Amino acid sequence: MTQLEAKTHWEWTEKAVEENKFQSIVAGTPVWDNYKKKAPKRWLDEGLIREAETEEVPAGQATFDF
Repeated sequence: MTQLEAKTHWEWTEKAVEENKFQSIVAGTPVWDNYKKKAPKRWLDEGLIREAETEEVPAGQATFDF
């Protein structure tokens, strides 16, 4: 299985949500932890994932310099 590496992280698309109505995934949220950086190429080819525009910020982390 060929895997692609994201510069930021992979996130679900609207198509993934439509095709998986019985799973609790939301478009624009990161994919499962074990696939955040490297995901199957097939998922990208099928339009199920996209690369996030910005890096995910952990809860409680400041997003500005003091």
